[in-house]
Amino acid sequence: MKQLLGKKIGLVFIIVQFLLTMGFIGLALYVDMFPLKYLMIVVLVLIFIMLYTFFSQMSTRLYVLGRVLSGIFCVVMILGAAYLWQGYMAINNMAEANIKVDEMSVIVMADDAAQTIDDAVDYNFGIISEIGREYTDSMINSIQTDVGKTINVTEYNDMVSLVDSLYNKTVGVIIFNEAYRETIKEKYDEFDTQTRVLGQHQIETVVEVEEDNDEDEMESVKKPFIVYLSGIDVYGSLSKTSRSDVNIIAVINPETAQILLVNTPRDYYVPLSISKGMGDKLTHAGIYGVDVSIKTLEMLYDIDIDYYVRVNFSGLKNIVDALGGVKVYSDYTFTSDWGPSFVKGYNNVNGAEALAFCRERHHFGAGDNQRGINHQHMVAAIFDKATSPKIITKFSKLMKSLEDSFETNMKTKKITKYVKFQMDETPDWNIESVSAMGTGGKTYTYSMPSQRSYVMYPDENSIKNVHDNIQTILDGGKLKSDKKDKSEKNDKDKDKGN
Repeated sequence: MKQLLGKKIGLVFIIVQFLLTMGFIGLALYVDMFPLKYLMIVVLVLIFIMLYTFFSQMSTRLYVLGRVLSGIFCVVMILGAAYLWQGYMAINNMAEANIKVDEMSVIVMADDAAQTIDDAVDYNFGIISEIGREYTDSMINSIQTDVGKTINVTEYNDMVSLVDSLYNKTVGVIIFNEAYRETIKEKYDEFDTQTRVLGQHQIETVVEVEEDNDEDEMESVKKPFIVYLSGIDVYGSLSKTSRSDVNIIAVINPETAQILLVNTPRDYYVPLSISKGMGDKLTHAGIYGVDVSIKTLEMLYDIDIDYYVRVNFSGLKNIVDALGGVKVYSDYTFTSDWGPSFVKGYNNVNGAEALAFCRERHHFGAGDNQRGINHQHMVAAIFDKATSPKIITKFSKLMKSLEDSFETNMKTKKITKYVKFQMDETPDWNIESVSAMGTGGKTYTYSMPSQRSYVMYPDENSIKNVHDNIQTILDGGKLKSDKKDKSEKNDKDKDKGN
């Protein structure tokens, strides 16, 4: 009986280990992040342990050791599968983003007697006549359905005129798109405290961006592509429409291991894709959705953007912290308005310091132009750390952090293919930067036609230079390197991955 029981227990160990082994290998094949050479090593080790467990149960001397090893490897496979699945699901949750959210508010002055929308139903409502009218009409319909009556409205050309009408009491309440809040605060710096929100209505819209239809084969992974990196000027939900203060185009050629980062100033005065030829600040394109920002930049540089990545203030902080900090280059020694100080050269920064570095502009003679260059430095620093082989030890934590830190329209399987490519070939990426240039001035804009705003008029030679550099990378060429101080670069390389 005792011998029969022992054989049954041994059989249970063998069956459980076999099922877990097959499950782990199946999961590894499904997520498709491991290069074949690494996957084969894992498979061979698992098969060897499986065979050892099987034959050990036939030995009177080795069966105990076989069961112990089987138990240990079963636990390891369960933990490994959970680790791998958690990372894959984090990628899946941040990939294929295609929804934008417009948050519409009903706003009165802070000292108004109305405490709810019902209290203000007999007020005269101020609205925007054309820009974003579909969102305004959705809010009006929601209000009228809730209160059971038609509200009185007065139309204005733009958000500044709308808010002016509230302040001068021409209307008692306004329907306000929260995407404009930071822009309005440039004129009414106490807008947050001088006004009050009675109620809100969120409107979800599908973002329509052309996607790469290539099959996810290895050949397409080496195909050059362009990513739009959009940094929005808010905390919280990434899906909320907001100004895009960071507008970087990353041109990536995996075949040649070349990356070009193109910065376009937030105040660049360009026609938006929806403005029918009228100029506006590039940052305002984000108010109408990431798709408008993408199409506007495609028009400016005569290019096709394949993917986008969207990140906000809290997202940048989380990403850098999840990486264990990064080493970023600063062109100047300065103390930021948010406290942290930086020296000329490479600086080790955590998430909060990285955010302060990226937001600073007042301490630079070039102002927002230098801030854009700093954004390029930060993107390069993050990419450099994220592609380090040592980052695999932080993979699960990093993926979990990224889940709520940025969103992209790149498909999950495409992302895992690029992870696999990086692990397999570990290319020595060469990152170069270029910025669009221009001259400052004041004029009327599509989003704010009632007042003159500061803008940067594009330099046509600069735009052509950007276009030519982008084409060089796409065609497999290399740009003339403009590296930082060599000794500092060597120090950075020594610390890479730490």
